[in-house]
Amino acid sequence: MSWCWFGWSHTAEGAVASAAVTDDAGEAAGTLAAWPMERDAGPEGTAKIDPRIIAPAGEPAVVSLVLAPQGSALPFDDPAVAHAIRTVLSLPPPDAVSTLLLGDGSFVGAVTVHRPAAGARRFDDPFARLFPARRLHVEAGLFGRAPAPTGPDGQRHGSANPWPWDRF
Repeated sequence: MSWCWFGWSHTAEGAVASAAVTDDAGEAAGTLAAWPMERDAGPEGTAKIDPRIIAPAGEPAVVSLVLAPQGSALPFDDPAVAHAIRTVLSLPPPDAVSTLLLGDGSFVGAVTVHRPAAGARRFDDPFARLFPARRLHVEAGLFGRAPAPTGPDGQRHGSANPWPWDRF
């Protein structure tokens, strides 16, 4: 699987997808964007995201964005991360979800996507127990839909390779 770089953007130059973001109060919160992984490091402050949830033609969405404080991370295989992943998999499936990684094994956050009709309800994001979460309203042009994984998405093989989530 090839990853994308994902994060806040001052300019979406070179991005494959981007969208303006507002908070629950309707205040502008910036722009989120995804860039192709053409180099070893993405734009400053970005992390790896599963490209299957990125869609330039995606509809508006309500998103739970969990981000580690600057300089913080957890090993992807940390029991708390594994528990959060299992909990997400046990809930009704969101429109899309991806963990955010630095390198091949450092968990620095997660994105959980709901469409406005389904996302209007409060979503108890299990990843928010690991790092602070923000509920954001993302305009069209960034997030698509991805089918719920068949499992066991929390397992890895060969160190840097997540288990194929679309088959078991």
